Amino acid sequence: MTTSPQSSLSSILERSFRGRRVLITGHNGFVGSWLSLVLAGAGADVTGLSLDPEAGGLADAIGLSGIVRSIVGDIRDASTLDDVVATFAPEAVFHLAAQSKVLPSYAEPALTFDTNVMGTVNVLEALRRASSARTCVVVTSDKCYAIAEGSHVETDPLGGDDPYSASKAGAEIVAHAYQSSFFSSSEMALATARAGNILGGGDWADQRIVPDAIRAARDGIPLVLRRPLAVRPWQHVLDAISGYLRLADALERGGAAYAESWNFGPETNAAVPVRDLVARLTTTWNALGGAPIDTEVGQSSLGERSTLILDSSRARTRLGWRPLLNLDATVNWTVEWYHAALNSASFDAHRVTSAQIRRFLELDEARALRAVTGADVASTGSTPR
Repeated sequence: MTTSPQSSLSSILERSFRGRRVLITGHNGFVGSWLSLVLAGAGADVTGLSLDPEAGGLADAIGLSGIVRSIVGDIRDASTLDDVVATFAPEAVFHLAAQSKVLPSYAEPALTFDTNVMGTVNVLEALRRASSARTCVVVTSDKCYAIAEGSHVETDPLGGDDPYSASKAGAEIVAHAYQSSFFSSSEMALATARAGNILGGGDWADQRIVPDAIRAARDGIPLVLRRPLAVRPWQHVLDAISGYLRLADALERGGAAYAESWNFGPETNAAVPVRDLVARLTTTWNALGGAPIDTEVGQSSLGERSTLILDSSRARTRLGWRPLLNLDATVNWTVEWYHAALNSASFDAHRVTSAQIRRFLELDEARALRAVTGADVASTGSTPR
């Protein structure tokens, strides 16, 4: 079974998630908050398990605890996961909770491995002991691959020269082992998702290029570029989420046929150096009247790879997924969110984020219609309303 390329994301949300019980680990994080809002808006019964939301973070700003059922807990605590799964009996699971950054993994490698590897074990153990879940998408990272030239396909060797990357490769291995050993003969299907470098409004984490740039503009300080020539696959958070949702839908409908690993990366021309991304961001920021963003090159002695590109042919061919927003649109949508946050006295994070979700679904619906009529379905440069 192949998911029809003509299926819109709205139709997928309707058939696979409306009225369904969904568990999201890490729902208070940046991506988790966007995913929670998409699913709740589609009528899913969402339970989130996460650490406390960061003050001023997206979950806090949109009032996520009032939108979905929020459980404060740590995935390193197996008993908490057992209790949540037993109590709420999720039918679909998205495992996003993680130590999500490279640099902190050098400072706290044991915590990184405990969270990213054993935390994944704990999630899958809870699901193994329960019988409610039919699908589980384990979100890892594009950095799970061993360093190699060219674009990565899903069958490339896993690896990692830093604790974060190695922990994500470990999570992939754990997920594969559980699918092969426990879920292949059950009613639940498990797959892993590897997205690129995700951008979008509401990410205020340290040591990430966009929030660092916005803070630099706000505070009137230079933006330090640690690796200005490093090439990364930049994409909007909603494009990554649409991949996760399409994958879960395929698991629901096709089961074991989709229980493998999937790349969700941007078009090849969206994989550009850090300095190019910052140049685009600065141009858009300045066009909106934002304060100038000055840059300077810093020093990094850490072993970060110079180039990372994903080949997402499998998802395009078998899931009907492809990025909706090109790099210019990704930057535009992201900058407009932050510019409103910093410059509008009446800024409402929930309203602005929900508006971008609606706009994305409208654009996706239009693209699905164009696909039916044979019109061009390339990713769009459209900006938000």
